[in-house]
Amino acid sequence: MDGFGRRLRTTRTFAAERGWTFAASDRASGRDESALLERLRGEPFHPPERPPDGFPYPVPGRHRHRLSDVMRGAYRDRSAVVFAYTREQEILDDGFGRRGRENSYHWIAALLDLPAPVPRLQVTPRTPVPPARPGVTIGDPRVDERFHVHTDDPAWAGGALRDLATVLLDGPARAWRISGTSILTWTWARPASGIPLDQVDATLDRLSTLAGRLVPPA
Repeated sequence: MDGFGRRLRTTRTFAAERGWTFAASDRASGRDESALLERLRGEPFHPPERPPDGFPYPVPGRHRHRLSDVMRGAYRDRSAVVFAYTREQEILDDGFGRRGRENSYHWIAALLDLPAPVPRLQVTPRTPVPPARPGVTIGDPRVDERFHVHTDDPAWAGGALRDLATVLLDGPARAWRISGTSILTWTWARPASGIPLDQVDATLDRLSTLAGRLVPPA
């Protein structure tokens, strides 16, 4: 408990030094948690539904989504949100006698507002595990060999990502997504690990760079 309290105090101080607000949970902040959750709709937080005959077997139940360590404020003239995200699987009956909450997944995420909507675009690093649905190629082997690309507008995404190739290839490969008027990035995290505060500025810098290239200020 002492470690948990110390982490919250450190995060609250970090936010205050930047003029940001902090809430241990989004509900505790008095904001509408469902509004932010809807903006985050998509992978990895909302995985594609498994078909009824999917392998290994269907698990009736529902997902519970929870936000914690929520920091909000301005970053380079954009509205930013940095937070921890937990998705829990509520198992009603899996056929093997299991019930309750299991299979929790945890991420740390950051989001910046955009001045105007653009086509949906998701860029995720390639791994040995294939994505749930096929992506598109953009014609630049440097990007195609390193990332999966999913988009509603392949022509626009191809031009945008070819222009961004040097930025995407600079440093570790990271997942990010643009949807509507938000650009979001995320990474897996251990339960209750807290936000790595020493990485917040670099993460928001990268999002700001991507946003500035994709959606220039009005």
